[in-house]
Amino acid sequence: PSSPPPLSIRVHPTLVPKEHPLASINGVYNAILVEGEPLKQVMFFGPGAGAGATASAVSSDILNLVAALKTSTTTPNPLLSCAHQDYCQIVPMAELITRFYVRFLTKDHPGVIGKLGTCFGKYGVSLESIVQTGFQGELAEIVVVTHDVPEGNFRQALAEIHAQDAIDSIPSLLRVL
Repeated sequence: PSSPPPLSIRVHPTLVPKEHPLASINGVYNAILVEGEPLKQVMFFGPGAGAGATASAVSSDILNLVAALKTSTTTPNPLLSCAHQDYCQIVPMAELITRFYVRFLTKDHPGVIGKLGTCFGKYGVSLESIVQTGFQGELAEIVVVTHDVPEGNFRQALAEIHAQDAIDSIPSLLRVL
């Protein structure tokens, strides 16, 4: 039998276009977006638990885990464990494909934008846009939005960029749907 395709699973803050179905989820509602073949995109949503119920559930999970550790059981409660490795592989984080929004504060030197572009290009990170949006004191604010890229490539480029003398800080970094 052929092995199933690997799963790309992620939970993280993401910038969402206004016209995307996830953008309509507000208030106490939660949503899960599932994308695959042949379904394309399917979304499940409903009301969330709220602060009190969530705190109670988290406390219960922690106490169950502590109980399992204290009793040194080799058969954990199936509700508290995950056995995905028995039937599929999870795509490593470095291989996840996504877009990024990143905001840099840089020293206002000639060629900084060019150096950013060159470094991103070195790691195969294609840029949708790169603009200097203004100044914060003595520092220039530069905003970059990438095209789809493997997260590992983006992180390698970002590490090299962060080490450059002209980069003061990276105050914002978000994935983009």
